[in-house]
Amino acid sequence: MDCHEATDDRPAADRQTTEVGEKLSALARPKSDHILDSCGEEPDIGALVRFATSPGGLVNDEVRGEVWPLLLGYNPLKKAESTETAAWQHLPRHKDEDQVRLDVDRSFIYYPKTLLPVLLLRLAAQDQSEPQLDRRKGELSAVITTVLRQHPILSYFQGFHDIVQVFLLVLGVDHAAAAVSRLSLLRIRDFMLPSLEPSLAHLHLLPSILEAECPKLRQHLSQTQPFFALAATLTLYAHDIQEYSDIARLFDFFLAHGAVVSVYFFAIIILSRRDELFEIPADEPEMLHSVLSKLPKPLDLEALIAQTVSLYQKYPPENLPFRAWARISRYSVLKTTVRDFRQQTLYDGVEYFNLQVAQLRRQQMRRKAMATLWKNRRSGGRLGLAIFAGVVAIWLARGGAESYAAIAIRRMLDRFRAEKISRNPRRLNLRQRDLPDLQKTETSLIMANRGYDVVVDVDDNEGDLGHTDLQEDLEFHSSNFNDTNHSKITPDSTYQPPSSSSGSSKRYLWTLSFYAQFFAVDTSHVLHRCFSALVPRRPFLDILDGNPDLYGPFWIATTVVFILFLTGTISQYLASHHDKAFVYNFKLLSGAAGLIYGYTAIVPIALWGLLKWFGSGNAPGESNIGLVECWALYGYANVIWIPVALISWSPISILNYVFVAVGFAVSALFLTRNLWPVVSVTEAKVSRILVIGVVAAHAGLAIAIKFLFFA
Repeated sequence: MDCHEATDDRPAADRQTTEVGEKLSALARPKSDHILDSCGEEPDIGALVRFATSPGGLVNDEVRGEVWPLLLGYNPLKKAESTETAAWQHLPRHKDEDQVRLDVDRSFIYYPKTLLPVLLLRLAAQDQSEPQLDRRKGELSAVITTVLRQHPILSYFQGFHDIVQVFLLVLGVDHAAAAVSRLSLLRIRDFMLPSLEPSLAHLHLLPSILEAECPKLRQHLSQTQPFFALAATLTLYAHDIQEYSDIARLFDFFLAHGAVVSVYFFAIIILSRRDELFEIPADEPEMLHSVLSKLPKPLDLEALIAQTVSLYQKYPPENLPFRAWARISRYSVLKTTVRDFRQQTLYDGVEYFNLQVAQLRRQQMRRKAMATLWKNRRSGGRLGLAIFAGVVAIWLARGGAESYAAIAIRRMLDRFRAEKISRNPRRLNLRQRDLPDLQKTETSLIMANRGYDVVVDVDDNEGDLGHTDLQEDLEFHSSNFNDTNHSKITPDSTYQPPSSSSGSSKRYLWTLSFYAQFFAVDTSHVLHRCFSALVPRRPFLDILDGNPDLYGPFWIATTVVFILFLTGTISQYLASHHDKAFVYNFKLLSGAAGLIYGYTAIVPIALWGLLKWFGSGNAPGESNIGLVECWALYGYANVIWIPVALISWSPISILNYVFVAVGFAVSALFLTRNLWPVVSVTEAKVSRILVIGVVAAHAGLAIAIKFLFFA
C-alpha cells in the first residue's frame, strides 16, 4: 500500500481540526510574510499600522514579537534605547511591591489556557502544571518589578499585571521589560501617576463622543457617570477579555494608534448596545452602570475595530463637543500620542510625568484654597469689608480737606446741624430769647455767602449784637471776589435761593437730578456719537464736549446683549442635530448680560482708578478724564459689536473669526486713540503698561464673545 493511501487512525474531529488549521495557516502565511518584510532595518511604520488595523491584525505571536517593539517606538536589534541597568534585584525596593505580589498570585487565570487551539488542549493542560504556573508567575513578577524599580516614579495600579502578562506571553521574559517600560511611560502614563484624576479624565471623553454620534443616547445616559468604563480602559481590556487570541488582536490595534482610540473603542461598544440600553429607564443609573461595566459576549472585534476607526475619523478628538478635548492636560498621553509619539524617548516620558505631577499639585492647591475660602467666607467677607473701608479712608486722606467726598460730607453735617438747631434750640441750652439773635447772625452769614460785604455797626450804648437793628446798623457793600487781599467766607453752595434756576443748583448723589444730568441727550446726539465711534474723525472726548452721557452706553450694551443671545442661539441651532426638538439655552442671555454689562461697567472704573492713582490729570494743563467720561468712552466703543454680532452666526468658522477680529480691531483702535492723550501724561513705563492692559482686556472680551456665542 502506498504512503498516500495509508489510513488515518485519528478521530474524525481531530482530522477536521488539523485540516482547518492547515488551511488557515496557508491563508495567513502571505500576510505574515508581507508584515515581516516591512520589519527591515528601516521599518515601514505606516505599512505596519495598516496591517495591525486590517482584519486579522498581526496574524500570530511570532509576527507580533517583531512588530510590537516597532509600534512602541524602539527597535530591539539596534538597542538605541537600552534599559539594561543593574539587575533589578540590586535596585531599591519599590513602594508598591507588596501589591504586585498579591496581584501576581491571581494571574494566569484565563491565559494561557486559551492560548492554543483545540488540537493542543492536552499539551496546554500539561503546560499548566503547578511548577510551570509558578515559573510563569515568577517571570511576571520579575518583569513588573524590573520596570517599577528602574522607574520608581511610576505608581502601580491594580490591573497592570493583566497588561504585562500579555506582553510576557508574546515577547517572552527577555524582551517584555523593555516593551513594558516604554508602554508605561509613553502610552499608559496617566494610569501610573500618584492620582487617579488623569485616568478619570479619559472617561469624560465618552459623553462627548456619544453626543457627537448619538445625542439621544448621551441624554439617556446623562445621569450615569462614565466610571463604568474604568476597569476596561485602565487595563486596555485585558481584565475583561478572556480569550487570548482576542486580547492579542486588540493589542495589535491599540499599539498601532494613539492612546485615545481605547476610549473610542468603548464608545463603539456602548453604541452597539443602544437598543438594550434604551430599554432600561434613564432614572435607574445603577442598573445602567451595572450593564455597561460588563462587556457583551461574544465580541465581534473586527467589526468593532473597523467602526472605531470610522468614528475616530468622523469625530476627531479636537472636534468633540462640550470642549472636552480642551479640558485634557496637554501632558496627558491622550495628547502626546496623537502624532509622532514613536519618536519620543523614555526621558521624554519622565519629563511629561514630572510636568503632570506638578500640574496635579497646582490643581489640588487651588481646590484646597477655594474650599478654605468657601468654608471661611463669612470671616473673609468681614475682613474684605474692613480692608475696603481702610482703602476708602486712605483715599479720602490723600484727597485732603478739598476732596469732593470730604466737602460733601462736611456740608451735609453742617446743614443737618443748622436744621437741628433751628428746630430744637432748647436742646443746645439756648434760651428762647436768644433765637432772634441766632437768626440775625445766620442771616448775616447767608448774605456774606451770597456775595456781600457785611459791616456790622454795633451800638455802643447797647454793646450787644442781639440788640442790633438790622435796618439801621447794617451797611451792605458789593463784594469783589477777585480781590485776593480780602479774606472772605467761602460761599455756601448748600444755599439755594428760590429764584435760582434748577440748572445752576448743586446736584447730590441721593437726588434724581444728579443722575438725570447723564441722560440729558436726544437721539441726534446719541446717533452722532455712535457714528463718531465707528468712523472716528476727531477725538471722542472733544465730541462729548464736557457733556458725557450714560444713555447711549446703556442702550448700546443692552442691544449687544440681546443680539448676542439671538445670534448665539441661531449658531447653536445650525450646529445641532435636528433629530429632536431644539431647546433654547437661556444661559446665553445671562452670560451675555454678565459679560457686556460687567465689562462696560467695571473696566472703566479700574482704568479711572489707575489714572487717578498714577496722577493723570492732576497737574495744570494736563489732560483729564472723569469716571463718567470713561464709561461713555467704553460704552460707545461697544457699538461695533452690534453689526459684528449680527453677521457672526455663520456656520463657517473662519468667517466668524474674521468678523470678531475686525470688531476687536475697530473698538481697540478707538479706545487707544482716545485714551492715549490721557494716559501719556503719566510716566512712560506706566503709560505703556496701561495701554497694553486696555488692549489685553479688550482682547479678552473679543475672545469671550467668539467662543461663548459663536464657537
